[in-house]
Amino acid sequence: MKGTKKILALLLCLAMAGTLLSGCGGSEDSADGTGSRGGSKSLVIGTGQSCGTLDPLQSYDGWYAVRFGFGQTLTKLNDDFSVSGWLVEDDYTVNEDNTVWTFTIRDDVTFSNGAKLTAELAKASLENVYENGTRGTEYFTPASIEAEGQTLTITTENPEPILPNKLADPYFTIIDTTVDMTNIADEGPIGTGPFVVESFDPTTKETVVVKNENYWGGEVLVDQITFVYTEDQSTLTMGLQSGDFDAVYNVSMTSIGDFEDNDDYIIVRTASGRTTHGFMNQNGVLGDETLRQAIMRYINKESYCEDLLNGEYVVGKTLLTSASAYGYDELTDINAYDPESAVQLLDEAGYEDIDGDGFRETPDGEEINLRFVYYTGRPEQQIVVEATQLELARLGIQVTPEVHDTQTVIDMLGSGDYDMLCMSINVLNCGDPENHMTTYFKTGGSYNASGYSSAEFDAIMDELTVTADPEQRVELVKEAEQILMDDSVCIYYCYPIMNFVTKSSVSGITSTPADFYWVSEDTDVQV
Repeated sequence: MKGTKKILALLLCLAMAGTLLSGCGGSEDSADGTGSRGGSKSLVIGTGQSCGTLDPLQSYDGWYAVRFGFGQTLTKLNDDFSVSGWLVEDDYTVNEDNTVWTFTIRDDVTFSNGAKLTAELAKASLENVYENGTRGTEYFTPASIEAEGQTLTITTENPEPILPNKLADPYFTIIDTTVDMTNIADEGPIGTGPFVVESFDPTTKETVVVKNENYWGGEVLVDQITFVYTEDQSTLTMGLQSGDFDAVYNVSMTSIGDFEDNDDYIIVRTASGRTTHGFMNQNGVLGDETLRQAIMRYINKESYCEDLLNGEYVVGKTLLTSASAYGYDELTDINAYDPESAVQLLDEAGYEDIDGDGFRETPDGEEINLRFVYYTGRPEQQIVVEATQLELARLGIQVTPEVHDTQTVIDMLGSGDYDMLCMSINVLNCGDPENHMTTYFKTGGSYNASGYSSAEFDAIMDELTVTADPEQRVELVKEAEQILMDDSVCIYYCYPIMNFVTKSSVSGITSTPADFYWVSEDTDVQV
């Protein structure tokens, strides 16, 4: 399979090739055709992704604290999803039963206000997650957090064999909680990253960050970065071509060819841990497993990926990407593409077109019109949603697409305000799928509003949480994935390959498998 080979090759090359962009040239949106705007080095990055607030504890806004360079975490995910120290040294230790982890805070780290990061301040930041956030216990539950000098000790209620991985999630961005945080949503926190927030427009989502003059990690090479948000893919492409943008995150698969073999641009493609989900809400008409099965069997995902997505995405099957070790080639898909079976299932179950309008009603005579919610910030989503609408119409199932901005769709996912919902999600946000599976599919998960509940699945997740052996963890994940597949819970459309396209004048903007890390102190533009 062309896409599968591409994503596997990308993963194999990551360790050797890295993902830092490099090159020389000039940004075209300044008066002199360079990256010097007003006498300082500055960049403008276009993106279809943005935060609702600057508070790392709201929704998934912590991602942007790290992406935009003003937040950092205790640990960091590498390109192969292994974990290293970031604000802590690499010599962290754990006791035999994986309940007591000891970290050493780096001695040279300061917040952007100049205050030294001590274990006590790191402790306060972690405690803030549990006092003012809502998702902390889906990662781990601390029995105690203790600080002495630069030594931070986290004791957990249950064994936590991958705690360093979980602490790399941007939800645990380390901030200074001793300052006034009343306006953190609009002004941003005091973090440790190479940049600080200068402004944030809650309406347009435009965010401006400037150099952190107190940065602990070395010289910051650019003075200002402006992140411009639009979910209009053509605007992103044209903005890069016109010079309004110096870089664009995730150029559409229908446009990226415009930048190929062009010395004015650099393209970095990166295999990711993302899966494009098609959630199905079982609290409504999709509570009938037969209907869910028919829908899943009628969708030709291979055609979507090869023909509509130009081979830039890998065909979905399992929850976990084909480039991971979690069973893509081993697990059984009972709802693989089989349109004849789909028709037969609905006919035998009594789904008929009673009123002659071309669409089936339920066996009880109820109209079916599935609200399929999506956002356009990820370019594949509109394509697969509209393709699904057309394809299911031939099956006699009416689907009405409903587009919103990214944050609204995230909120709708959490509230259950949808029949179907398309979202690209990093399943390996901790370098491991445990947190994702707990959040979206376990009973009581903060984003499991679909009505799905399985005692068998929950039990496997409980076992996974306390299992340290890597091979055993993989097998448990496979078991959990198979249950989700057998229960016809969710459509796994495809696995995206991420990209950043920049002007050749730009270096140090990254596209990584973890998808957290965009800019750093090394981000630069030649003037």
